Amino acid sequence: MSKIAFWFQNARNIALPQSILPTLTAIILCIGQDGFLWWLALPLLLGVCAAHLGMNLADDYYDFKHDSRIRADINKNSVRARMEKCHYLVRGDEAPSETKATISQLGWAIVAFLGFAALMGSIAFVAQWLIHGWQAATGIVMYALIGLFVGINYSGKPLELGFHGLGELVIGLMFGPLCMLGIQAAITGNIFSWEMLCMSIAIGCMVTNIVYVHSVMEVNADAELGKMTFARLLRNKAAMITFIAIFAILPFLLLGLGIWMGWWSPWYLLTLATLPMSIYLIHSTRLFAYGLHRNDTPRWWMGPMGNWEGYKKVGIDWFLYRWLLARNICTFFCLILIIVHVTLLVID
Repeated sequence: MSKIAFWFQNARNIALPQSILPTLTAIILCIGQDGFLWWLALPLLLGVCAAHLGMNLADDYYDFKHDSRIRADINKNSVRARMEKCHYLVRGDEAPSETKATISQLGWAIVAFLGFAALMGSIAFVAQWLIHGWQAATGIVMYALIGLFVGINYSGKPLELGFHGLGELVIGLMFGPLCMLGIQAAITGNIFSWEMLCMSIAIGCMVTNIVYVHSVMEVNADAELGKMTFARLLRNKAAMITFIAIFAILPFLLLGLGIWMGWWSPWYLLTLATLPMSIYLIHSTRLFAYGLHRNDTPRWWMGPMGNWEGYKKVGIDWFLYRWLLARNICTFFCLILIIVHVTLLVID
């Protein structure tokens, strides 16, 4: 159990909401569709979480192989360096211990997490094959293989997308379209729908902004660390803020498109309650990027911000202010969708 806890923690389980929220949203939106198998919800949720943790560890594996230096020793001013991912891996002649692991042990942990994810996925595969035929089961395999390929190539060869500044876009693709369309295929047998594609792109944009706003704030520190991000790829501040705006506003345009097309109820417009938060995220990040005066004081409408006084004491409040805001936008958007959809189902 201590080993499981060790790998669960070092797999950065704090990031699980990035996969749990899109997965739950996709499951709930599939309720009422033809072929919906409610009992697959738990295995699919567990499988996505295990795949997420396994991919996080795979990122550590390739990142460590790429550069085994201790980042915290390279740049003391970077939040990314303070939260160094590979601190639990032994370096040089260091011996493994209860708090340290070898790169080989990390490899086996990756296999274990991804193996469990494959086991959960196989439950859906068999169910869809028996109930809806081989075509439905094939859809599950297709999304799983694409997700595995893209996830490994986030930092692994041959593409090493994260090292070329495309990591944020990969995360949006993984936790948006691939996750949500894959869930729809696994739980209903419906391999594709424009409705789910539209909603998954919207949520994928919000997930992207959680990691992208991080990169915008740390663009200079990342340059010192040699870390290529999408923000660094864009080079100039105007382009960086433009993409913050695209990722923040596009979800609401896609939502409006879906309602106009008759896919969703106008009650889905209640998600517009998060629009002021999105606009403020753009404004606040612009002020930060250009070094202008800003008031980084949490307001009630921004959602929970954790132990703010504690963050100020350790000097990471400037970072968490926008990062938590981006996280809360995605969280509230998904929760409103879930509540509205369930309410409409109950009324009907």
